[in-house]
Amino acid sequence: MSILAITGIKGGVGCTTVAAGLAAVWARQAQPVLALDLCRRNLLRLHFGQDWSERDGWFGRLAAGDDWSEAAWRTPGGILFVPHGASAPDEVPAALYDARWLAGELERLALPAACRLLLDTPGVPGPARSQAMAAADRVLVVLAPEPVSCGLLRPLEVELRRHGIGPDRLLFVLNGFDPSRQLDRDVELLLRETLAERLAPLPVCRDEAVREALAMQQLLPDYAPYSQAVDDFLQLAAWLAVRLAAGTEGR
Repeated sequence: MSILAITGIKGGVGCTTVAAGLAAVWARQAQPVLALDLCRRNLLRLHFGQDWSERDGWFGRLAAGDDWSEAAWRTPGGILFVPHGASAPDEVPAALYDARWLAGELERLALPAACRLLLDTPGVPGPARSQAMAAADRVLVVLAPEPVSCGLLRPLEVELRRHGIGPDRLLFVLNGFDPSRQLDRDVELLLRETLAERLAPLPVCRDEAVREALAMQQLLPDYAPYSQAVDDFLQLAAWLAVRLAAGTEGR
């Protein structure tokens, strides 16, 4: 079992979209996948076709003292996912203040050794983010092709180091990249010089098929199997698979 926490360098960079894309392409390859939404926005489920009005999730069950894992759903394509569910703004279940709660719970699930767990992780400090960092083998940081991504790298690494996440466990991907824009290309070049082999070899390009698939409540590979986005997620998934295997061996 390998655990990948996915978070953003800032809000709105598409880490939920990246989590859903990776889950979809790995499932297409018959790879066992569990996607867990740790974000209060509760949006990951929409990529998997769950109805907007559905309010159930792990957070509410945990707060009620129930088994949080019973909030899991399975898509027709075989993706197992656990939505965050609805929650009050100031509600925090007591279990989340135990730094190793999530790590212990994931071990309790006794998932197949080949399973890949994707944690859609909040981009701001808080109990859920701390839980993800304590459980993860690797952390994938989603970057935007904007100059601010370069400026936020150092503060992010300092913050994650407080959670015990050193540079060897940090990976990065550029999302929403438009190769026709000079600024996007310049930012990519600067990030490659800064991050070297920790940055995914290819960015995930901006592709309308991603938004269209979400609007149609379909998985991206089902809606647009030959799209640029699917090809980008396949490349990213292959790159991550190697690094996740190495990270698991090192733990």
